[in-house]
Amino acid sequence: MLKTPMDNAPFEITLGETFQHLSNPPIVEAVIHWQARAQKPFEEIGWKSALAEKLPEYRSCEPMHRFEAMMTLEGDGPKFESQQGLDGLRLTSDDKLQIVQFKRDGVVFSRLHPYQDWEQFSNAALKTWRAFVEIAEPVEIHRLGVRFINRIASAKPDGLKPVLREPPTCPANLPLIDFVYQSTFAVPDRPFAIRVIKLMQPSVPNSPEGSGLFLDCDVYTTKPLPCEEQEMINTLAAMRRLKNSIFFSLLTTETLKNFE
Repeated sequence: MLKTPMDNAPFEITLGETFQHLSNPPIVEAVIHWQARAQKPFEEIGWKSALAEKLPEYRSCEPMHRFEAMMTLEGDGPKFESQQGLDGLRLTSDDKLQIVQFKRDGVVFSRLHPYQDWEQFSNAALKTWRAFVEIAEPVEIHRLGVRFINRIASAKPDGLKPVLREPPTCPANLPLIDFVYQSTFAVPDRPFAIRVIKLMQPSVPNSPEGSGLFLDCDVYTTKPLPCEEQEMINTLAAMRRLKNSIFFSLLTTETLKNFE
């Protein structure tokens, strides 16, 4: 279990640890990101055809383009050049709740709100990874990431004490408008790191979904992994436990009850 700073106890991950069940979690996006270099050349038509066969539930497949700009200095002054190339393919499920990016350097699987559960989420993500492995034949996973973005819509800048275990301090009792707080943590004796972002976004006219308190937790590996599936599944399970430990340590018991 990941101890909070108030515990002053050694860090440990308890493999059998269970967490409070939230039937309505505030997750707006859940992501698993594999960074793994394709050994086979990226060919739009060939990849499209193969993905349509392996992932028929994603009928929308659009190219993703990258834009590069370069400046060189010549006798008559700077010269600017730009070029556009194909970066990958973006697949979207029919209900538009699952989005997959296939690139030369890996796969990004995203599940949008409503999030169901880890089993359904991870199984859907693994299916897209298997498709990438068969098409691209990567040698190893350079980096694996599990990222969850949560939104507490009811949170207000002047009412964060009942929400966060460690709310921001306000010098001289000045009114808080917004804040961004980012922390990165090493995980002792484990090949993981954790990046946590707490963001308070004030209400924006005509964009209510962009306001509230956002908690962004990204757990990622710090060493390469083999493409062996069982080892990767075990790694994902450990990363999920880290993510849950962080999430439940950030919010008060009172706030968590709202999502039961």
